Amino acid sequence: MSVYEGSRHHQPVAQTIVAIHELIRAILLPRDLADVCRTIFQQLHNVLQFDAGFIEHYQPKTDTMQTIYSIDEGIEKTEPYTWDYRRSKVVAWIIANRQLIRFDDLHEDLSKRFSIENTRSFGQTEKRSRAWMSVPLLIGDDFIGVLNIQSYQAALYGEFEEALLTTVASSVALALDNAQVLAELELEVSELDIPRIPLSDDVLIVPLIGVLDRLRWENLTQTILETLRERGNEHVLLDGSGLLTFDPDAIQAISTIVKAIELIGAKSMLIGLRPSLIEGLIRAGIHLKNIRTARDLPMGLAMLGIR
Repeated sequence: MSVYEGSRHHQPVAQTIVAIHELIRAILLPRDLADVCRTIFQQLHNVLQFDAGFIEHYQPKTDTMQTIYSIDEGIEKTEPYTWDYRRSKVVAWIIANRQLIRFDDLHEDLSKRFSIENTRSFGQTEKRSRAWMSVPLLIGDDFIGVLNIQSYQAALYGEFEEALLTTVASSVALALDNAQVLAELELEVSELDIPRIPLSDDVLIVPLIGVLDRLRWENLTQTILETLRERGNEHVLLDGSGLLTFDPDAIQAISTIVKAIELIGAKSMLIGLRPSLIEGLIRAGIHLKNIRTARDLPMGLAMLGIR
């Protein structure tokens, strides 16, 4: 008998395949870490039954585990909590063996398998976890964390459910790793200083070199607006001479910045674009609508009537 034929709880095979595909597609998009975890459990509900669950993220620098997300009958906790995984014989076993572990009844079986005298309930304090299943999250040989689901019903999971959780584990690990890298990058980027050059009391020059990726344009907009409020500049020259590429995200960023500047009563101009870049925009059918442009700084100043 196959794993799929022997399942007591599984969905129709076609529906399960579709649900797994949607799960993998959704979680591979890098987003906020809590949002990634939320999506994981939302999609898992389409293929598995559970009342509660959590995701642990391994922190190699400190050799600790961090609970980054837990959910119990729809109630979420997204505040990260760092702890010593050695306090949990189950988690320590998962890390050491790199294998899924399953209990038909956690309350009855945990002390038998791990010589633990007392167990504490997870989530609902008036209930005790029964069916319980955790899988290691791995990228190659690297341990990323632990994904857990559990139910207040006993004997809910079998080989079919193990296979499903194992199937999605690698994608979940990759999603967590991507989200963590993105979060660290966003933190580094947010701490970078955006250059602002006051040419005069009326004119502010903002070099756009390295600031038009989608991670920084909101920070750039905020910085420009704060500077205009502090200094009262009437004109902002966005210097694009340092740009080597110009993608749709950059176009959207500049358009948003220009609109924001206009809303507070100042005017803007894009200067210094490379001829090769302009040719590429034309070939791609991209037009800088409603954005004033000038070849270089002298021409931009002349267009503003500043000599």
